[in-house]
This record gives sequence, C-alpha cells and structure tokens, in this order.
Amino acid sequence: MSTSSPPRKTAVKTARRNAGRPSESNSVGREAILASAIELLHGKTPEQLTLAEVAAKAKVDRALIRYYFSDKTGLLKAIAYQVVSELQGRSQAMFHQEGTLEEKIKKRLDLLIDIMHEMPQFAQLVFKEIYYAEIAAKNGDDARAGISQSIVDRGLALTRVLIDSDEVDDVGRDMDPRFLHIMMLGSCIFFATSQPLLQLMFGDEFDRGELTRRYVDFATKMLMRGLGAPLPVA
Repeated sequence: MSTSSPPRKTAVKTARRNAGRPSESNSVGREAILASAIELLHGKTPEQLTLAEVAAKAKVDRALIRYYFSDKTGLLKAIAYQVVSELQGRSQAMFHQEGTLEEKIKKRLDLLIDIMHEMPQFAQLVFKEIYYAEIAAKNGDDARAGISQSIVDRGLALTRVLIDSDEVDDVGRDMDPRFLHIMMLGSCIFFATSQPLLQLMFGDEFDRGELTRRYVDFATKMLMRGLGAPLPVA
C-alpha cells in the first residue's frame, strides 16, 4: 500500500518595505509632519512639544517621525531650518519686486515680527537647534555642520540689498551689514516678545496690530535716516 506525501507548502513572497520605514496607508511624508509640528509650536514651547502630539496631529505613527528625524532633537532642528529658510525665501522674493527702500524695509520688519508673533520661541529655537548645536557638532563628526553659516550668509545678503539701494548715500553704503543685520533682528525679536512691557508702557493704547504698524513706521524712519536715505514726504 502506497502512501502519498503531504502537499508541499507554497512559499508566499511578501513585498518588502524600505529598511526601517513604517508603512503608512495615507502616505503622509516628511513635510506633513513638519507642518503639523510647526503649527503646534504656535501655541507651546519646544520643550512642551512631544512626538506623540506631533504624530496625533499629522495622523501618523510615531515610528514614521523617528524614521525621518531620529528623535525630537532632529525634528526640532529640521523645524528651525525650515522656518528660517522660508522666512529668508519670502524676503528674497519680496526684494526682487519693484519698490522703494522704505517699502522693502517695512516688509522685512513686518515679516520678522510676524514670525515672532506666530512662533514666540522662534529665535530660541534657531539659536539652540542650529547655532549652538553646530558649535557642539564641530567638536565631533556631525555631517550636518555648516547649516548655520549658510543661514547667516543668506541673511547678510538680504541686508546688503538694503545698503546697496540707490537711495542710500555714500556714508550709508560704508555701513557694516553685519551690525545692521543684528540690529534689525534684535529690535524685531525684542518688540515681538515683550508684550507685558508694551502693555505697561502704552496702557490703553495697546493694540498689538496698531502698535506693530506704528513701531515698523518708526523703525523704518530710523533705519532710513541711518542709511542716509531721504525720508518719505508725509
């Protein structure tokens, strides 16, 4: 009596994902995660932000965040670089448009103050996650080193556009763009993040939108006078 062999099991081939990448049915990518994290930072500090919140906001598994950014530090660094790059890109596009020196200074100041209002921890985030982090990275072997210099160079180029304006006199053209750049950044950061002081100083006059408009007008006139440009006729 012959016996039959048991049927052979058919090997089933399964599609392999890229190593380490979690599967996501909705194909949410890096940019969507960054956008969700940036939106969350409009209402909280970087220290308060959690990967769980970002994952919930972006509707992804936390493993996908780790795939793209490794950890929270990597995510914050990417956020800082993206926000400052977008800010500089908007400024660069604006400067390529026709306009007077007064209009360009006002738009530049408005952009800087707006980003500080949207994300009060913006300056702290950029300094901690890019500038200070890169100083530490130079002591090791970090392939990400070099980002801060490109940001500084691009920012100084934007400031140089103002100094090179035909409206600026010879004295203004001799101005060190590094000092002007620091002054513009510093004045915008302080104004945008000192609401309690402004409320005490201006009292019933305090209205953030109106006060910002008045401050930008004031700062623009000061900058134009310092650059030796003719002040606009009222």
